[in-house]
Amino acid sequence: NGRIGGGPSASGGGGNASCTPTILYSHANAEDLGNIYPWCKFLSKMLGVNIFAYDYTGYGLATDQGDPSEEYCFADVTAAYTYLNQTLQIPAHSILLYGRSLGSGPSCYLAAKTAEEGEAVGGLILHAPFLSVYRIVLESGCTLPGDRFANVDYAPFIRSPVLFIHGTKDSIVPFNHSERLLDTIIEPYRADPLFIKDMGHNNVHASVRPLFVERLREYLDTHILPELRERRKHSESARSRMVNRVRSARLQQAR
Repeated sequence: NGRIGGGPSASGGGGNASCTPTILYSHANAEDLGNIYPWCKFLSKMLGVNIFAYDYTGYGLATDQGDPSEEYCFADVTAAYTYLNQTLQIPAHSILLYGRSLGSGPSCYLAAKTAEEGEAVGGLILHAPFLSVYRIVLESGCTLPGDRFANVDYAPFIRSPVLFIHGTKDSIVPFNHSERLLDTIIEPYRADPLFIKDMGHNNVHASVRPLFVERLREYLDTHILPELRERRKHSESARSRMVNRVRSARLQQAR
């Protein structure tokens, strides 16, 4: 439904796709591809990753595609992921989901969906996420009829390393939403969270960007890159064995 847009770098298939992470970026509510470009470009350059971003139905380049809804957001992130995974041939373990605020909804949904399908994405970064939309303004204790983006219901099914990022002075999404979501993630998949003192909801100010980048790199170095390198090593070993078998068969035929 939503029109897919490439971010600063959208990697295709081939060697680099298997060893360089590709971030599928889901933006916040009052954003679109145009105004997130500088931030995505900054992350791509500082982290050495590929980034693919898209607009939800009813936003930015997809304004004329229909009215925004939870259903469309889930369809849009699924379409973007399918494009990366099937068209560009980027394996699931090389794809990281990054959801900021509203974007945490489609990101949690997709992380849980890929895990249940047996091919979990490589990682999940949740920046200022919420438990659910209703819970931002009302502590309901459960998911009420009509609630949207119930991240707290998807989180227990996620099987990818999850990094939470939240400012302690967030006046839009209470900081404790990240703390409580973290508690619902199964222990092996909890990365050390990044809770930034005095940071609000909408901007990562220049003063905290060095810390932000440092902790994202630490997350990649600890939870993502070792797995990609190991998979690449196994792939190269398997390819080498295949080449040797082909050569041996040809020699036998020649005799």
